Amino acid sequence: MKTERGKEHKFILRLTIIACLLFLTGCWGKREVEDLAPLLGVGYDQGEKPGTFLVTEQFARPKKDSSSGSEIEDRTFSVEASSAREAFEKFSKVAYRTPFMGSLKVIIIGEDFAKSGDFKTVLDFAQRYAEFRRSMYIVLAKGKAQDILNLKLRSGLLPAMAIKSNIEGGDEISVFPTVRLGHYLTILGEKSTAPIFPVVESVKSGEGVEYEAGAKGEAGEIRIQGAGVMRGDYLADFLTDEETKGYMWLENNVVHRLINTVDLEENSIKFGGQVLESSTKYKVKANNDKMELQYKIKTSIAIDEIMGLKKQLSGPEWVELVKQAEKDFAKVIEKECESSIKKERELGLDFLRIGRHIEQKNSTYWKTIKDQWEAEIADFPISLEVQVTIHHSGMSSSSATNSGGEGQE
Repeated sequence: MKTERGKEHKFILRLTIIACLLFLTGCWGKREVEDLAPLLGVGYDQGEKPGTFLVTEQFARPKKDSSSGSEIEDRTFSVEASSAREAFEKFSKVAYRTPFMGSLKVIIIGEDFAKSGDFKTVLDFAQRYAEFRRSMYIVLAKGKAQDILNLKLRSGLLPAMAIKSNIEGGDEISVFPTVRLGHYLTILGEKSTAPIFPVVESVKSGEGVEYEAGAKGEAGEIRIQGAGVMRGDYLADFLTDEETKGYMWLENNVVHRLINTVDLEENSIKFGGQVLESSTKYKVKANNDKMELQYKIKTSIAIDEIMGLKKQLSGPEWVELVKQAEKDFAKVIEKECESSIKKERELGLDFLRIGRHIEQKNSTYWKTIKDQWEAEIADFPISLEVQVTIHHSGMSSSSATNSGGEGQE
């Protein structure tokens, strides 16, 4: 009896497994990699005709004489279209392979297009289309996105890949924000917050850096510096490098930083160093019958260089010099943060997410001011405290030019 029941159970189990296999999707809709054209970067600019925009797409094509599949050549097209889907169709007609959107690394928004009010129209396609990933980066371009993607860089990298590399190495200097598609969509859900994007620009020799260009007046390098603040669909204004650095401090986005005090006029001795670690915390509390947002930044800095030191220091003198360095570095950080706060007040746009911080810390109070928050930004009390700790283990307390000092024979 038990043997018959056992056979019956095994038979039912086999039927169940066979039925499950029939419903597995398998790879019926697969596409071979060699039949696809991987998309690396896409740029959007204003079109010449009303209601259109110029789309530039940069694809990767493996080099024919390459011994490894990692070496790629440039294949960049631009088309004018009235929708992202129309642009996709036009690219498909001229591409030698089927465009694959899942490999997209960066979206570049041209300056004029960002000011046109069509910004969200384009990103709607990026949000809905299944092949697009929320991890792709978004940047604003100074000038045209088309020009950025058509640059011939001296490094040999395709511009889309160079931008990706710069962004992913940004933690080493922490001077511009990193914005992915998913992060941008999250910010849109915070009605009080103004989105912010890093800015990419082409750099000709002599524009802050000297190099031997391929042709006179031709840009062969790109730089990510500063940021752009959006008001809904529109680019409201650009932030300077200093204002963007302040944003990074206040948003607790500083991982490592190179920092110096050369612009401070108070002292003849200047310091250069690197941020080892940093933490920014904030409180919302009552101050004289008013609510106030209080920032507290704690950071540790290693001194890499001292400029203007002409003599060997005694132990007590060295201690005093280190204390002065802590004060000077703190002044630089305060100056950057204050410039960012000032810009926020001038624009009336909360790119620093102050409203969000208030909502998180005191939701009851936030409900009383959220409807008029843009007007409140200009005068809302904000205080700032910066604490710097210097780490200088193993450093010499003398100058390299002093006579008879340390390290001299």
